[in-house]
Amino acid sequence: MSAPGQARRRIVLVGGGHAHALLLLQWALRPLPGIDLQLVSPEPVSLYSGMLPGWLAGRWRVEELQIDLQPLCRAAGARLLLDEALALEPQARQLRLARGGTLPYDLLSINTGSTLQAPEHAGAVLALRPLSSLVQRWPALLQAWRTGEGPQCIDMVGGGAAGVEVLLAVLARLRAMRPERCLQARLFSSAARLLPGHNAGVARRAAVALRAAGVELLTQKRWQAGDSPAGSWLLWAAGARPPAWLAASGLQRSDEGCVAVDASLRSRSHPEVFAAGDSAAFRPALDKSGVRAVRMAPVLAHNLLATLLGQPLQPYRPQASVLALLALPEGRAIASRGSWLAAEGRWVARWKDRLDLDFMQRFAPGALAALSPQNPNDPPCP
Repeated sequence: MSAPGQARRRIVLVGGGHAHALLLLQWALRPLPGIDLQLVSPEPVSLYSGMLPGWLAGRWRVEELQIDLQPLCRAAGARLLLDEALALEPQARQLRLARGGTLPYDLLSINTGSTLQAPEHAGAVLALRPLSSLVQRWPALLQAWRTGEGPQCIDMVGGGAAGVEVLLAVLARLRAMRPERCLQARLFSSAARLLPGHNAGVARRAAVALRAAGVELLTQKRWQAGDSPAGSWLLWAAGARPPAWLAASGLQRSDEGCVAVDASLRSRSHPEVFAAGDSAAFRPALDKSGVRAVRMAPVLAHNLLATLLGQPLQPYRPQASVLALLALPEGRAIASRGSWLAAEGRWVARWKDRLDLDFMQRFAPGALAALSPQNPNDPPCP
């Protein structure tokens, strides 16, 4: 990759999202000689969103949805920087960090996920992004409920998959802990129906599950200050946005603020910058999905290395639709894909568990320790 005496080329990964985690796993199997690979993450672990509803419901321990980034980086020959991006200076190819200093790069990849800006409310507010904040706050709310405090009403704002799954999981957990306490729930959605990104059969099944849990569905209703009574809990799953620092980055962005990328996942305005997962914006727009991010990973890994080698880049060819498995209470789940698949049952939940556990097993300490890297003298293979 670099001849003796030449400076090592630096690739900086910003964020420990699904695409970057899988990219590091792939490079652990095929190390990159002559590459200085660095991951910038504010947390030492990355949280797998697919198991979050199960954790909220009490099915999983928090450790079971954590990807430990330090051993993953070690296996890939990368350096983990526990810091947060503050600003990007693409002309100088520098990333400014929150704890001070700048990080130069030859290539930069952004996979930070989304954030949510929940409003002020006279009661507990729990935004579903970033996941690290939700995971930190949830135990305290659980403890308040356990000791007899907490709400008589929970309002969820957002009628997408995350809003549906999380509200059902929260209600199931709280009612199992204190079945004698009365708890009302409402779901606000500005769309005409639930799950606008899914087919009508899936939406109907989700609506049945919510009504069975006693949830009042308020569709075509945009939440406004004062809609939720004081002391209620407000769960916020609407209006996902990328990190604020991207707004001043000079990168071409979508209306939502995501990095506008071409088919190779490369920035349309700055070819030394790539983006994947929720951080990337395509033409035409794609739905935001963990499955999409997972399938971008091998293309991203190839194209970063191919760029340094001056080789052709691969296109990311998104599927017209992807499989989604939505967790329900009582060991059930809904399977959704395109306009044709809308199935529900315990077998779907078992299928979801198997896929989730298989995904996380790839990052288990034993699996990382067992990786057998190639001979470092072998030529790199994009």
